[in-house]
Amino acid sequence: MGPKDKKRTGKPFPKGRQASDADIAAVRALVGDVEPGRDQLIEHLHTLNDHYGYLSTGHIAALAHLLGLAQIDVYETATFYAHFEVGDTPPAPITLRICDGPACRMAGAKALLKDAMAAFDDQVQVSAAPCQGACDTPPSAIMDKIRISSATVEKLTPHNNAPSSLPAINDIPLPSAPDIAKAVSKAELRGMGGAGFPVARKWAFFDGAPNPRVLVVNADEGEPGTFKDRYLLETEPEKVLRGMLIAAQTLNVQDVFFYLRDEYPHIHAMLVDVFKRMEIDGVTLHLRRGAGAYICGEETALLNSLEGKRGQPRNRPPYPAKHGYKGRPTIMQNVETLYWIADIADRGAEAYVSEGRPRFYSLSGRIKNPGVYRAASTTTVKGLIDMAGGIVDGHRFTAFLPGGASGGIFPARFEDKAMDFGVFEELGGFVGSGALTVLSDHDDVWDVARTLAAFFMDESCGKCTPCRIGTEKMLGLIDNPRGNADLIHELSNAMRDASICGLGQAAPNPVLSLLTHFEEDDR
Repeated sequence: MGPKDKKRTGKPFPKGRQASDADIAAVRALVGDVEPGRDQLIEHLHTLNDHYGYLSTGHIAALAHLLGLAQIDVYETATFYAHFEVGDTPPAPITLRICDGPACRMAGAKALLKDAMAAFDDQVQVSAAPCQGACDTPPSAIMDKIRISSATVEKLTPHNNAPSSLPAINDIPLPSAPDIAKAVSKAELRGMGGAGFPVARKWAFFDGAPNPRVLVVNADEGEPGTFKDRYLLETEPEKVLRGMLIAAQTLNVQDVFFYLRDEYPHIHAMLVDVFKRMEIDGVTLHLRRGAGAYICGEETALLNSLEGKRGQPRNRPPYPAKHGYKGRPTIMQNVETLYWIADIADRGAEAYVSEGRPRFYSLSGRIKNPGVYRAASTTTVKGLIDMAGGIVDGHRFTAFLPGGASGGIFPARFEDKAMDFGVFEELGGFVGSGALTVLSDHDDVWDVARTLAAFFMDESCGKCTPCRIGTEKMLGLIDNPRGNADLIHELSNAMRDASICGLGQAAPNPVLSLLTHFEEDDR
């Protein structure tokens, strides 16, 4: 019907793709009555993707209609996240994602991926995936939301003690806000998500901030080699959630958003049950799923994701503490940080300090007993390796990653360095989230760097040119790192100086640390 037809009938004819009545009815049956806007967009996309296995143009049109959004708003969000299948051709009935992270590659993930692709028919869609947070039980694979690695059966189910014991959290008196703020300051507690920013200083940004305020729990640990938050939520969820309540009270927030990575469905099932029965006076709890985007570990990208947008970092200022979720003052805390807030509230700052300001380290790679270890911040690389039973038999310790993909790669001669904030910065790296990955003479350090460079290129959100183009160029330059050393340094300086967020700024670290600290023939 053209303009002339519209004039004859007197009825407006809408332009563009229209949602059919059948698609609207099908989508409404799954998502229910929805509020207009983008707030719950990603949750609704998860609901549809979980049910159908993909998101068709009809699904997108219908969801946009129900939410009162333009279809492009829904489409741009759906296509940004790795865990949403967008298209009109239904994928294979079963999806198998095999981890391609450093620890899993050491355990044979590359061969496993090749064999799986050859063995399965078109009923199974097989693909490589970034670190799945199971570096202690490699190689890891997730089939339709269920881990099929060598993880124990208990890790596939909600924490057994959590549902029965969580209500007791509401019965435990919480410390007064001034007391806990003073204790956290005295303990010199730092954020355990990677940046290590002092918690008390972050809380001070809320001074004078208007209501309503927001607390965001960042449980989207995506740094390759990091799985401590998963461990804490599996083994001591009560303490983590108590820390969340203490922080919510101390900061006088009205909303708490718990943002959990999508690779932890068993923890999501536990939290759904727990959140139904948790009560915080004057506070509303929200549980949200990530959707496979490493960049959402950056706090402003995570905030955009909570708002139903592409997970791209924001320019700062303004900072989240002043202008965060939907313009409201917002503080973000990592899962492990909340654990230590509860610990300090229970035992006092003195106990925390006397124990050496402990933290949880994720240990993986060529060690006998990979896992999460609690140790003082002054513990050395060698000390942690010894705690994990030492190097596996038949291997010689040659190198290590102290802070996951972005913390750099260092030779074994630095084994006496403490795994503490500020130590590896002097060497061009950092400890970050405390993810120690151990390499041996069976590993090619440049192959590891190439894998990490490919990871950064894939995970770049594409918003800023230095990161979007720089990560791609870096991957090409690694083929001849010594011959391209000058170009690598020039490119790295541009990425560090001009990238919007930490992904682009830290992406050169693995390559630069190898050029700086390894001999030319080191492999």
